[in-house]
Amino acid sequence: MTSSQEFGDLMVTAYNYQKQGKFSSAIQSWNALVKHKSAGNDLKASAHMNLGYLHQQQGNFDLAHESMASAIEANPNSAEAYYCLAYMEQQKENFNKAIEYLECALKLNKKDTGIFNNLANCYDRLNKTKEAIQNYSEAILIDEKYITAYYNRGNCYSKIAEHNLALKDLTKAIELDKNFYQAYYNRGSLYKSIGKDKLAQKDFKKAETLAKVELEKINIQR
Repeated sequence: MTSSQEFGDLMVTAYNYQKQGKFSSAIQSWNALVKHKSAGNDLKASAHMNLGYLHQQQGNFDLAHESMASAIEANPNSAEAYYCLAYMEQQKENFNKAIEYLECALKLNKKDTGIFNNLANCYDRLNKTKEAIQNYSEAILIDEKYITAYYNRGNCYSKIAEHNLALKDLTKAIELDKNFYQAYYNRGSLYKSIGKDKLAQKDFKKAETLAKVELEKINIQR
């Protein structure tokens, strides 16, 4: 067997273990790939990222962070690795650090709506509402049907009492997803705060109905 064939078999084995949920075996296979003499930098970066995902699923966040950092070392142009590091920092509520990683990812991929949305989420958690709105708006410029960004931006506008802009965004989110019960509820709360009680009660009722349907679907799937 040639070195390249051996490498290919290792990769197939690693992915199969991963799909089967055999994480320990998958980790061993990915580690073998990282050390393999046929592994180029791009493949090493991919292997490190897969290791990072697996360590994260097992709750080994230090090892996950180390693996993602190794992926960047192997391939400094990996926006995905920066994004993953940012996500891990968000989970630990280290939002300033997450912003640093997201800014790095953004330099490599300026058209990723998910990066802009997560960047905005971090600013929102830091109560930097202006910056949050700016980044949600950037996401919407790239994808005018990005429901989550409309919803999140609407909530930000609510925080700074920009009621008309908030209503516009929450209504847009509902237009794009008629079953978005959280958007109905938040719009209802906004209507109530500005004294439009009939509209508020209508939205609250719709939100309750949709939430019940969603809960029933979850219970059926179980």
